[in-house]
Amino acid sequence: ERHTILREWNATARAVLGATLPELFAAQVARTPEADAVVFEDERLSYGELDARSSRLAHHLRGLGVGPEVVVGLCIERSLAMLVGLVGILKAGGAYLPLDPDYPPERLAFMLADAGAPVLLTRAALRAHLPAHDAHVVCLDADWPAIARQPATAPAANLAPQHPAYVIYTSGSTGTPKGVAVTHSGIPNLAAVQIDRFAITSEARVLQFASQSFDAAVSEIVTVFASGAALVLPSAWRSGNALAYLIREQGVTHATLPPVLLPDLPEDLPLQTLVVAGESCAPDLVARWSRGRR
Repeated sequence: ERHTILREWNATARAVLGATLPELFAAQVARTPEADAVVFEDERLSYGELDARSSRLAHHLRGLGVGPEVVVGLCIERSLAMLVGLVGILKAGGAYLPLDPDYPPERLAFMLADAGAPVLLTRAALRAHLPAHDAHVVCLDADWPAIARQPATAPAANLAPQHPAYVIYTSGSTGTPKGVAVTHSGIPNLAAVQIDRFAITSEARVLQFASQSFDAAVSEIVTVFASGAALVLPSAWRSGNALAYLIREQGVTHATLPPVLLPDLPEDLPLQTLVVAGESCAPDLVARWSRGRR
């Protein structure tokens, strides 16, 4: 038993990827520039289109002083612009700070101040609802004409794996919320393992279900960009018939869902891999959903 636990089960050694997230994304753009990268309702961006838009934003952010160790707030609803903002921040060398527009103003104000974010990306319609802060605001809709004049090729690389990729905040349920800076170094390896375990291929369509304020969203996004799959964004949190309709309509093949949603979903969905996480899963649900799936 000791040998099984310490040796056999622990035989997980593999080559460590020394790439940053922009490098992973650039490699996939080179392989499949015309393939869908992000799908949102009836809109979509190919890898080449997302690359060009995020590069223009990255140049704009560089002009505002964004680079390694600089935190940039990202306060925007689920949309294509959300992914343009996220990738653009990373290409500029910054670390993104997800800010849910539905959070209380006091929480948003605390996170912006505590993280020391000098720049904030948002939409013009959300700007009036944001709390007072010192960050320079970039509206991804109203300011886009100026951003669009920037080069469509990525700025020169300025990142190392030890630089932070994003800052995520704890809930604060046990005291003051705490910001955690996560570096690029471990994320590509997480993605590589999950791509293998979850059988994600370039033909897959992965549901981006987790909130951007929960770092499970990172694995959903990065496994897609490292495999050449398509990321499917729901416009809002869905369950039951609405979630089932979205999965069928968009041909979602891979999803990570909490067990509480499974009893209300039909089994004949096009899902090939279902990852269940967040809470304990009853054995009958495991048996029901394991038939024909990973």
